[in-house]
Amino acid sequence: HFHGFGRTQRAMVVSSASVLPTRLSAMKLVVVSGASRGLGLGFASQLLRRAPQSTIVAASRSGTSDGLERLMSEYPGRILPVACDVTEQASTRALTEQLKADLGGAKVDLLLNVAGKLHGGQSSAAAETLPSEYMPERSLGSIDATAMQSVFATNALGPVLMAQAIAPLLAKGAIVANLSARVGSIGDNRLGGWWSYRMSKAALNMATVNMAIELRRRDVYAVSLHPGTADTGLSVPFQKNVRPEKLFTVEYSTASMLDVLDGLSPSDSGAFFDYAGARVEY
Repeated sequence: HFHGFGRTQRAMVVSSASVLPTRLSAMKLVVVSGASRGLGLGFASQLLRRAPQSTIVAASRSGTSDGLERLMSEYPGRILPVACDVTEQASTRALTEQLKADLGGAKVDLLLNVAGKLHGGQSSAAAETLPSEYMPERSLGSIDATAMQSVFATNALGPVLMAQAIAPLLAKGAIVANLSARVGSIGDNRLGGWWSYRMSKAALNMATVNMAIELRRRDVYAVSLHPGTADTGLSVPFQKNVRPEKLFTVEYSTASMLDVLDGLSPSDSGAFFDYAGARVEY
C-alpha cells in the first residue's frame, strides 16, 4: 500500500477537517511577511478593504516603508508594523512573543508568507541596476554558493520559520498561504536554468504539503500560490520577456490570489494554485 501513501494522506486531510477555511470577510487578524513593498504591501492594502474587521500585522525586515506609512494613515489603528527578518530564527521567535504581548490572546486567521528573493544579489535596491551576475543562473557554471544559500534562506527557510512562529497563534479554520512560483514546479520544468529560484520554490512547495499534513489536526489549511508575473522590483530584470497582457499589476495579482483563498474547501489543503484558481502540478 505504500506507493499510494500520498493519496491516502490527501484524503485524510479532507476527512479530518471539521472547520471550514475562514472567509476573508470574517478575518480578524492577518500576518503578512514582506509587507513593506511589492506583493506583500499589495496584500495588506487589499485585506484592509476585504476583511473590514481585520488588523494586519505587517512584518518586514525594515519594519516600515513609505507605502506602509501611507496605508497606516489611510487605515489608522488597523496595521501593526513589525520588524522581522524571516531568515533569522531569533527574529521570528521574537515576533511570536511580541504578538502574544501586543494582541492579548487574539488568534491569527491568515498567515501570508510573501517575502521572496529572485537571486542572491537582490536587495531593496532597484533590480534593474544589478549586474548580470546577479540575475537568475542560466547554467551550472554560473552558480554561486553564497548567493544560492541566500535565496534558500529567504524563499524556503523563511516561510517555515514564520509558520513555526505563528503556528501557536493560529485559529481554527486559519489558512497558511505560501507565495510560490510556477517555475518551482518540477513537473512543469521544461527550460531549466534559474537554479536557486526554482530549487528554493520547489523546497517551499514541499513545506506547504508538510504544513497541510501537520496542521490539519488543528483545522488549519496550507496552500502554495503562484502570483503570475506581477510588476514588482523582483520581476524588473525579466519583464522585457513577458507579454504585456501577462504582466499583472500588484492589485490584480493580489486580488486574484485572495479570491482563490476565499474559495478554498477542505480538500484543497496542501495544493498549489495559480492566481486564477487552477491547480499547478508540483
